[in-house]
Amino acid sequence: MKKCLVLAGFITIICSSCSGPTKAGKEARVNAHRRMDIVNADLAAQQAKQQFEVGQLDAAEKTIDAAIARFNENGSYYLLRGRILLEQHQLDASYAAFQQAVTYSPELSEPHYFLGVLHQRWAEDKEALKEYILAMELDSSHPQYLLAAAESYVALGKQNEAIKLLQNASQEYQHQPTVASLMGHIHLSQGNHEEATRWLEDSRMLGNDHIGISTTIASAQFHAKKYGDCLITLARLEDQTGELSTVFQRIRGKCLASTGRVIQGRDICLRITRETPDDVGAWKDLGYIAWDMGDYERLGRCGTKITHLDANAIEGQLFQGIAAVHSGNMEVMQDILSKLKSDNDTIGIHVLLENALKSAKLRTETVNTPNMPSNSAEGSVDQQTAKLAIVGTDSNETP
Repeated sequence: MKKCLVLAGFITIICSSCSGPTKAGKEARVNAHRRMDIVNADLAAQQAKQQFEVGQLDAAEKTIDAAIARFNENGSYYLLRGRILLEQHQLDASYAAFQQAVTYSPELSEPHYFLGVLHQRWAEDKEALKEYILAMELDSSHPQYLLAAAESYVALGKQNEAIKLLQNASQEYQHQPTVASLMGHIHLSQGNHEEATRWLEDSRMLGNDHIGISTTIASAQFHAKKYGDCLITLARLEDQTGELSTVFQRIRGKCLASTGRVIQGRDICLRITRETPDDVGAWKDLGYIAWDMGDYERLGRCGTKITHLDANAIEGQLFQGIAAVHSGNMEVMQDILSKLKSDNDTIGIHVLLENALKSAKLRTETVNTPNMPSNSAEGSVDQQTAKLAIVGTDSNETP
């Protein structure tokens, strides 16, 4: 009887064990599988990232898709997928991936940044700005987000908002040369050349010492009338490049003339006209310097050459008219200058003409040797006008 009872007990135990796992056991098994899926998905994502970084885009896409198939709730996987698709120029699919990244991992800043990049590509600057600002709010330590937001303000024509944004962040990013460089370029776009020079110099001092920043600084200094500083920058640029371009040689000549070294400046501009005889701007530079020196014979030749190269250039008739004043040919002078005044609405031309006509009037009252600098009232008015205009009216030709 006892043997029967023991046997029955064993049978009961075996049968109870055959009834299947408990609820807790099932949950433990599911969690174990989930943990394995996450581990395997992470390994696949790391592999996909490595493939992406070495340019194996197709392989990276397949690998990250496999990771998402194993575990589809990690926003960083969709972020990587979006970047891969973006590199493959699949913009719509990339946009969808970045949106999924935001959905699953709203704490990530990068998806917002790349959504901004896509909006910017589609010329949707307002939407791009919103995404860049969201990225900044999620990660205030990333300078690229700040720069992108500021550039979006500029694209929207809101330069002052861009400056305010950069200034408010200047303490945090005070050692970022790119921030100072962007500030300089924004001020340049507004015509604030002196302020632009300050920011661009800060950028250079922080390590941004490539050729591009030197050329921009030289241009800003020239337009800010910091001619001595500009000459120093041009010397540094020449060391960097080995030889200055024609444009910057012209700037050097004008800076020398504007700092009292008129003959040196004249010689540079004269050489450039010989090397590039079809460069109208070079003849304008030489003409203004000749005017300042009182070399009216050369001034007249410059005017004739300019008219030959570009009949619409104001300097052609202006230089010929001033030369006519000093050759005593008042009839030619009156004809040229009156025609120039009536046919031209260029900013500043009326000031030049009024001074030229004053010079002509004074010439009729005084006797001066043609083609020589004059110490009389006539020479004073004439050369003051030349000094005001010595940088030329072709500012658009300078970088």
